[in-house]
Amino acid sequence: MAYLRKLNEDTEAINKEVTEMVIYAQGSLTMSDVWSMSLPQRQLTATIINNFFKAKSGKPASEDM
Repeated sequence: MAYLRKLNEDTEAINKEVTEMVIYAQGSLTMSDVWSMSLPQRQLTATIINNFFKAKSGKPASEDM
């Protein structure tokens, strides 16, 4: 049961991550685009989007929001 619970939690986390990326990308990424990415691609894209918003707000990319 613990294994199935873990799989369910992982599925929910991935769904949340994909949805956030689509919303934060403000239309430049579609749900299909993000679902077709590998995990390393999604992580890199999320980092770049975060750095973009930090730069847009006037903060250096290394500074936390």
